[in-house]
Amino acid sequence: MPEAPPTYDQVFAELPLLAPSPDGWAELAASELSAFLADHAVCEQQAALFALSLVGHYPEDRDLVDKMSALAAEEAVHLRRVAAALERRDAHPDRRRANPWVQRLRQHMETDREPLLKVDRLLVGALIEARSCDRFTRLLSVLRARGDDPDVVRLLEDLGPAEARHWRTFHALAKRELPTAELEERWRRWLEIEREATAAQGGRSPTVHG
Repeated sequence: MPEAPPTYDQVFAELPLLAPSPDGWAELAASELSAFLADHAVCEQQAALFALSLVGHYPEDRDLVDKMSALAAEEAVHLRRVAAALERRDAHPDRRRANPWVQRLRQHMETDREPLLKVDRLLVGALIEARSCDRFTRLLSVLRARGDDPDVVRLLEDLGPAEARHWRTFHALAKRELPTAELEERWRRWLEIEREATAAQGGRSPTVHG
């Protein structure tokens, strides 16, 4: 007998986030799946570009180059799958756009000191992936309950666990750069910033970080 998939609460308990997605966001995204997927495609593109930008910033870091190039390749595969789901709906990805939630995070990044800038870049990457895992799992639970959109269900069943792996990859890379206590203090600060940014967005949009 196949093992039951984890519940949203079980998945969220394994994430570092301080608060779940706002109530109602998943229902909104489920009712506007084409809009969600169109935005999701943009997020996958930006995730791949972000990973490759880290390779460009830190080419001497062989571990980072290996992990980020692999992550970028995986995000490109995800982009193709999301684009295919959109094509079945006679829709297409959105054009690249500013992400207000990500912009709120980046306002708090160190800008001129290394290794703190590197650490902040990696921790922001971890937060993006962790919140995406939260969102995908929340939406998946709603779609399963409704019993429709099996193609999107299968997509989210794969993408949620991938995002969980990705946030851990970013976090592990950041941990190498600072003493443990200093890294943990910085991570706690970032988690509080993320909670505030998510609350400010309010779940009023079907976008991935809306």
